[in-house]
Amino acid sequence: MALALHRLDPRYVWRAVSTIAVEDVGIGAPEAVFWATSAQRAGFRKAVGELPLLIALTRRMAEATKSRSAIELAFVTDTGEPEMFRLFGGMTTGQLLDRFAGSDPYEAYAALSVLRGIVPKGYRIRPPDQRGVMAAGEMLIDQMEPASARAARAALFHPLDEMSLGFVVAARLHRDDAERHDPMPESRLIDGYPAETFDQHERLGRRAIGRFARSLARLSPALASLSPGKAQAAVADGLFVEEGQLLDRWVGGPDFDRLRSEADCYSLTRHGLSAEAGKAVRQVVRSSLTDLHIIRRMVVKEAGQA
Repeated sequence: MALALHRLDPRYVWRAVSTIAVEDVGIGAPEAVFWATSAQRAGFRKAVGELPLLIALTRRMAEATKSRSAIELAFVTDTGEPEMFRLFGGMTTGQLLDRFAGSDPYEAYAALSVLRGIVPKGYRIRPPDQRGVMAAGEMLIDQMEPASARAARAALFHPLDEMSLGFVVAARLHRDDAERHDPMPESRLIDGYPAETFDQHERLGRRAIGRFARSLARLSPALASLSPGKAQAAVADGLFVEEGQLLDRWVGGPDFDRLRSEADCYSLTRHGLSAEAGKAVRQVVRSSLTDLHIIRRMVVKEAGQA
């Protein structure tokens, strides 16, 4: 697939690879983040060899233990606690570096985002602090082992977006030696797409989610309490948590487990549900995945007959 995308758009493929490296592999293979970030520069790709680098990176990421900690950290902070950026925007460079060095990953991420000048829309209240960014980069050398430090510094100095900064902070978190394993659902393909990707990115997939959400509203008082639009959004997020973000082997540890749990919870509470109601929605989604797949096939069949 990487080679096919390279034939279609040899520049865009490197952005896609870097996004996957940071968001879906992350600290599970920090060296992949380093190489993918470095590969954003055409001169680097030419020096290393474009296709050999693409093949090696893709294979390494596919085989790696995964971690979505960067996106989980950025998601909860950017959408759940955005006022933190305004508060931190009034701090001095030294105060921000103290927060970055602290043990709270959310505060560390917000402080680094303000220093780097990559914050949620509407919160850009100061220019990037180059002196602070360089100091943060030096701190990373003392905070982690060399391979992770090299990857974190590359992501800090050449960030693709806010997820790169999430990786920088997540790379410092303590990880267990033991891998976590998800109970993977039976593989489902719809019209050539992995089913959950079809749901999010195809018109017919979104239609299937709408039908599914309406059917679940009769089974879930929590969904019935929401407007149809919010109920559909909550079901889509519940589906992502239960089916879409499942990883074959993923990095665990107290901090990583906390990030994942809080991101999963916030995916549903942001729609107006309590934490308990969100769990109930996840449960009804989980128990009804077979029904959803029937609906998916039905909407594709109907479209083919139209």
